[in-house]
Amino acid sequence: METEQLERFKEYGEFILQKLDSVPEYPSKQEDWVPASLDESLFRLREAAEKTVELATSPVKIGVMGEFSSGKTLLLGSLIGYADALPVSENPTTGNVTAIHIIPQDGFATTQLSNFTVEYLSHEGVSDCLRFMIGEANRRTVAAGLPPALLSKLKQGKDILSWCEETWKISNNLELRYLLRELVLFVRAYQSYGEVMCGGCYQIDATTAREGLQLAEQPMAIQTINFDDLPPAHIKLPSPPQKLPSKLLQNSFPLIRRVDIEVKISREIWDVTGASEFILLDFPGLGAANSGARDTFLSLRELAEVQTILVLLNGKSPGSDRANKIFTMMQQQRPGQDLKDLILVGVGRFDQLPLESEGGERELDQLINDGADNHRLQESSVFQKLKVLQTTIDGASAFTTQKDRIVLLSPLLGLADLAKRSTTVKAGSPEFLANLDYPDYLDRSKRLQDKWGRLSDRLLASDARNYLGRQLGYFAQDGGISKLRELIQNHVTTHGLKQLYEDTKRAADAVRQQQDNLKTILQEIHEQGMPTSESPALLDLRAAIENLDKTYRNFQKDLGKEPLKDRRGIGVSDVVKDELTYRILNWNQWTLLFNKANNGTIALTESKGAAGKLFDRGNKVNTTIPTKSDDFYPTFAKTVQEVEEFARDRIRQAIVDLLNKLSNIVAQEREYLQANLHSEMESDIESKFGIEEAELFYKLLLGCDPNQWQEAIISEIHSKEKAISPEIIFPLARQDEKHNIGQIFDWAPERNGSPRSNNHQLFVLRLRDEITASASLHLVQYVSEVNQQVNAELAGVLDQIIPSLQNLSKKETLLRYIAAGESPSQLSIPTWLQILSDISVINYQ
Repeated sequence: METEQLERFKEYGEFILQKLDSVPEYPSKQEDWVPASLDESLFRLREAAEKTVELATSPVKIGVMGEFSSGKTLLLGSLIGYADALPVSENPTTGNVTAIHIIPQDGFATTQLSNFTVEYLSHEGVSDCLRFMIGEANRRTVAAGLPPALLSKLKQGKDILSWCEETWKISNNLELRYLLRELVLFVRAYQSYGEVMCGGCYQIDATTAREGLQLAEQPMAIQTINFDDLPPAHIKLPSPPQKLPSKLLQNSFPLIRRVDIEVKISREIWDVTGASEFILLDFPGLGAANSGARDTFLSLRELAEVQTILVLLNGKSPGSDRANKIFTMMQQQRPGQDLKDLILVGVGRFDQLPLESEGGERELDQLINDGADNHRLQESSVFQKLKVLQTTIDGASAFTTQKDRIVLLSPLLGLADLAKRSTTVKAGSPEFLANLDYPDYLDRSKRLQDKWGRLSDRLLASDARNYLGRQLGYFAQDGGISKLRELIQNHVTTHGLKQLYEDTKRAADAVRQQQDNLKTILQEIHEQGMPTSESPALLDLRAAIENLDKTYRNFQKDLGKEPLKDRRGIGVSDVVKDELTYRILNWNQWTLLFNKANNGTIALTESKGAAGKLFDRGNKVNTTIPTKSDDFYPTFAKTVQEVEEFARDRIRQAIVDLLNKLSNIVAQEREYLQANLHSEMESDIESKFGIEEAELFYKLLLGCDPNQWQEAIISEIHSKEKAISPEIIFPLARQDEKHNIGQIFDWAPERNGSPRSNNHQLFVLRLRDEITASASLHLVQYVSEVNQQVNAELAGVLDQIIPSLQNLSKKETLLRYIAAGESPSQLSIPTWLQILSDISVINYQ
């Protein structure tokens, strides 16, 4: 249901954008009576419509956010089946939003990354980011005991740099200096590269991504360095680069909005078959004191558009307030929404849960082994003994109202489990795998995995529905990774698509608000004496042209998606194939051969006897049993030629039916235009308006009736047809210049004394299948090639008609003349004004 509604929103937004394309960008510059507010209204309307289309066509987005040092990068690597595949910065203060597009692949194979796309912030995005960073700088400035900056004075890059230098020199506050340095690097990157790179997208390879997106760590002793020691601006680029080398990628890093990556994952690692399409959005780590303000801005902006949020907590330090900070930031971006319904919670590094504060693993061992008396183990008893576990679960429960959305995780254990399944499928780079195999590297993790599994067994033995028992059980299987994959897919299906619909509906409602605003402005224009409606005849003409344009564009878009079909809806190629098979099966030769078969062996009699005298009438009918391959050729050639002609006839009829169907779709517009337009008008239009306008009128008259295209299309197809040559496609050996004789069959008299096959009947069946398959292959290919020619011809016709319809809709004076015969001097109301009136009442309901 949501899918159908999203399609409706998409069509709604696209229709408004199509209408807006026929309107001047700045109507106030067209006429002095047009208010400037109309320009702003149209800009906002277009923006809202584009957003609606973008959301309606977008896959479900899953935002992955984590506490600092929660193991988010390794978790993503574990989800996709390759530990260190993602190109991320090792510098915890700088990162990028990374969009992971999952592409399933067959077979058990190593995960592959491809099609890296780097998208840069637009100029507007840079301005928004600067406002956010300066606002955060002001907050830290006040916290450091300094007067806030006057934002009105920080409009230009040089002003921002001057203020940063002044503030740097009078304060060595740690948090403030981190942000000042980030602000300086951002402004200098924009001065060097912004003019030619902002708003651009670049394809890069995996090596460039890995080298260019892993930045060198900045000096941490920031309180002791001088402002002049900060990295200087780079040389300004004079023009956009044709490609993006790693060094330029590093230098322009602050201006990157997002990195998109296609990840090919084996279905045996993560089977997403049948699931709704989704992408994983990796947000830079938040919550650290020195986390970048730019990273926060980019994350929060993308967060506003995700439908599911995976929050990763740090199991190594449970109870931290960093998670609460992240939740507060998320809630501020989505006011009025209950975020808990969007959130999945993962507790990363659960294998590093600090049990030392509770006697190491002793209490855990006691809970596991204290079953000698077979008493039921309660969850409350576990929490009483293991307070750190209760703190961890309580912290995770604060993000969601449903306990089954909490997963205890160890990406390392998940990757170790994958690495055990195959020696050829790699779970990470050689360096990572070397660490994984290092003695004692995973000993503690695996020991705890086993113990948590045994504790799970005890809890589930007491209560099979116990949530903690299930959570610990999933962790014991493979570090919880399989459960998290399942949870993500289920949440996308049951909630993510619904949330995407709600997000898109909000965008569509914003379009509706902008339409109401437009209607108000048009009403003001009307009250000033400029009418905003037209004569019924002109409205009908415009509607007919627009409906034709829309119908033909949709028809053109669908060309090639389905083959030519007959009136029953069966593909012409299938019809031809069935006809060929029927004809070959009814060849007389098969009957003659099968009648001579006895226990599978064909035997020929030398004397015809009385039967020969009675029924042999010369060569009127071929009743000779075929003994060599050449005997089949005359019948084969005749059949191919007959079926080829049959195919031509069916293709011609399919073209007629297709154009009849299209003609019926536009019947209302066709009948209206044919009733009101006459070919004699063309010469009058040429004399009054010119040759171009007369040509537009001619194409409108011809274009409104698809049936008029039949003769030209069929004639063009016929002129390009290439007849099938039976001698080329005949599958059996034949006598020719290089061969004295073709294939001689075992039952032929010439083969007397030669070894014979025991089953001639089976051989004949195979022979028939081979002849049928060869002819079928070439005839189906012939139909397919003609089908492509038909599509090309139809596309060519529509390429002439559709632009003409769109150009005609902009010819205000010509439309009025066609509709009512008015002279150009009588025209006063701009066409675009009527289009705006139409736009203001479009509805998606």
